Amino acid sequence: MNKNTPSKVLTQKEMQRLALIHVQAYVNACHCQSRTDVLQALTHWQDVGAEMADFIRHTRIIIIH
Repeated sequence: MNKNTPSKVLTQKEMQRLALIHVQAYVNACHCQSRTDVLQALTHWQDVGAEMADFIRHTRIIIIH
């Protein structure tokens, strides 16, 4: 990406589509064999997401352009 070109923030619909693609890839990579396996994998995904959100909320972030 060119440093002089600002990045475009995705729309909510684009973000949702991107998230779905990555969740599907994650579940496939976990080699889930049952509904229980999928639910367990998604629980881990959710935990990581909550931890990341908490980190972002409580961390001072400096953006350098």
